[in-house]
Amino acid sequence: MENLNFVAIDLETATQSRNSICEIGITIVRNSTIIKSNYWLVEPPDNFYSPINIAIHHITPKQTENAPTFPQVWSEVREFLNGQIVVAHNASFDMYVLKDTFNAFEIPYPQFDYYCSYRLAQKVIKGLPSYSLPLLCNSLDIKFGMHHRAESDSVGCAKIFTECVSRAGVRSLEELQSKFNFRCGRFDTGYFRPQRSLRL
Repeated sequence: MENLNFVAIDLETATQSRNSICEIGITIVRNSTIIKSNYWLVEPPDNFYSPINIAIHHITPKQTENAPTFPQVWSEVREFLNGQIVVAHNASFDMYVLKDTFNAFEIPYPQFDYYCSYRLAQKVIKGLPSYSLPLLCNSLDIKFGMHHRAESDSVGCAKIFTECVSRAGVRSLEELQSKFNFRCGRFDTGYFRPQRSLRL
């Protein structure tokens, strides 16, 4: 695809609760090229963290004690996602985190189709012992930053998805779904549909 346009997103959470976002990262891709990436620290509910989550991403309550809450950050982030193609690595985590957070704050759903770079990589790149971002990036000779920090992970996700679509040899994302027999996920007004494989 010569005109691959999408936004990669990564979310980090403060606890095992899905509505505890503490960091959001996005990377914008236009014509298969990254043009911008950014991140936002978010104060989770009560600024409470589980030690295991801190051990994973190293974000602490002190870093977010003066950060904006999710509704405040969402007012800025929404414009980058609404009406776009959105990609996440292991979208079954990130998209349900978004869904539960929208519900918790009674925020209307945005409108976008979404794809999972993790699932696509499993179909396109065979034989890896793991499909984690660091291992995938290493296997594809993609420069990768700090794992489990949202901006870095969104950049890695964007590069992996772009490479996988290129290797798939398709001319559109519709053709990508048909070739690998799946249906992309979707957020819409009052509606959420997860990405799913289709029965043969």
